[in-house]
Amino acid sequence: MKRRNFLLAPMVLMTVPTLAQANETQSDQKIPSNTIVHVVNFWLKKDISEKDKKDFVGFFEELRKIETIQSLNYGIPAQTNDRPVVDNSFDYTLIVTFKDLKDIGVYETHPIHLKAIEKYQHFWTKVMVKDTAIIK
Repeated sequence: MKRRNFLLAPMVLMTVPTLAQANETQSDQKIPSNTIVHVVNFWLKKDISEKDKKDFVGFFEELRKIETIQSLNYGIPAQTNDRPVVDNSFDYTLIVTFKDLKDIGVYETHPIHLKAIEKYQHFWTKVMVKDTAIIK
């Protein structure tokens, strides 16, 4: 039994990346040029229930069905340090990536997108969109 453990130890060590390799991998993770990053902040009505907040997440899940979406993620404000440049006043953020301007154009007018807005807009008081075209 001790011999078996002894033989496995070098294999485990060989698969653990060095710190330099880990940093190299992180810095090399790039979004391709011309990708569109679509960031949407939502401020929900103050008087909605916790159930309504959970129901609102259905909005994001419906959008997933749109074929031109490369990735879709959503979340809530992070509890980062309070600083003058940080605005955590929103309730949810949606982050969607598209291959290019053509694909976000399809998304913007897609029937699923328009129906989801119609279905869920009664939950929010404010929406702010920031679209970024990756250049490098």
